[in-house]
Amino acid sequence: MEREPPAQTNETLTNTMEWLLEFCQASPIALWGLFALLILCGFGLPLPEDIVLITAGLVTAANGDSWIGASIIMYAGVLAGDSLIFGIGYRFGPDLLAKTWIQRWLTPARQDRISEMFAKHGAVAFFLARFMPGLRAPVFCMAGAMGARYLKFLLFDGLAALISVPVFVWLGNFLWRTFGDDLEQLRGAMSRAHFYTTLFAVGLVIAIGVTAWVNRHRWRTPIEK
Repeated sequence: MEREPPAQTNETLTNTMEWLLEFCQASPIALWGLFALLILCGFGLPLPEDIVLITAGLVTAANGDSWIGASIIMYAGVLAGDSLIFGIGYRFGPDLLAKTWIQRWLTPARQDRISEMFAKHGAVAFFLARFMPGLRAPVFCMAGAMGARYLKFLLFDGLAALISVPVFVWLGNFLWRTFGDDLEQLRGAMSRAHFYTTLFAVGLVIAIGVTAWVNRHRWRTPIEK
């Protein structure tokens, strides 16, 4: 199956964001609809979480509301979605990972990859997974199935969300206040914003991984014979 070209992918994402914006502006419970979408994103809904968060910022700016209040609601939605997928893994335990229908989604190869992440990074893997689209839900589900401590999971996942959620909501708010209802300029700005924020997330994960590797090997010296 061929992948969509980057330009086409960005256009799809911005079209999705525009549709969400129009829908939310016409709804009195706009932010709570986005809250529900974030929970579904935790279950693997093929909709980038940052698109939902940026839309929340656009809606608050269009309605003249504070982006801080929206950030709190979106933060709760993010943690709720993550906690539910963790809870499912915790409730059903290791037997869940052996189910045929689960292995179609969480393949043995992916399970090995996630186990390696836990072995290398420990609880920091929860932090890293938040910035890894497509891997976040499997990591959280498998962590629950392996009996990870929920409070530790919540701490590291919550810290990561505390970085990403307010930034994306503020970004959406800023874009609307800058471009208003000029959809052509807003579309271009949203496309660029999505590209650079994705680039930032990838860079952050690489930086954290390199730092962890350096700290692990800093004090190791060859054994003299």
